[in-house]
Amino acid sequence: NAKIIKNMKFEILSTIVLLATSYGFLFPISSIQRTSVTVYGNGKYDGELWDDAAKQDVKSMYDPSQPRTETNFDPFVRDENGNECDSSGFFPGEGKYKDPIRPSVSFAEYLKSREAGNQ
Repeated sequence: NAKIIKNMKFEILSTIVLLATSYGFLFPISSIQRTSVTVYGNGKYDGELWDDAAKQDVKSMYDPSQPRTETNFDPFVRDENGNECDSSGFFPGEGKYKDPIRPSVSFAEYLKSREAGNQ
C-alpha cells in the first residue's frame, strides 16, 4: 500500500508541475495588443529644424484614419512619460528615435509663445 500511495503522490505532483509549466502557452503573444509605427522611410523633417512651424506642417498632413507612420503622426501627442516625439514620430526609448534639431529659444521668447498659446 505504501508503494501505491507513493506512486499516486508522484503522479499528482508530476501533473501539477506539467500544468504549471504549460500555463504560459495558454495565452498566445498575438493576443497582446501593441501599438507600432509602420516604417516607410524618414520623416519629412529628419535632419532639419524641428520647431513649431514644422510640427504644424506635419500635423496638417496627419490623417488619424490611416496607420501611424514616420510621415503620418500627430507631433503634439506625448507618450505615457510626457515625452515629445522626434521628427519621425518616435519617442525616446524606441529603436529609431533621434534627437531632433530644436530651435534656440530664450526665456523671453518662451514666455511670449506661452502667452500667445494661452489666448
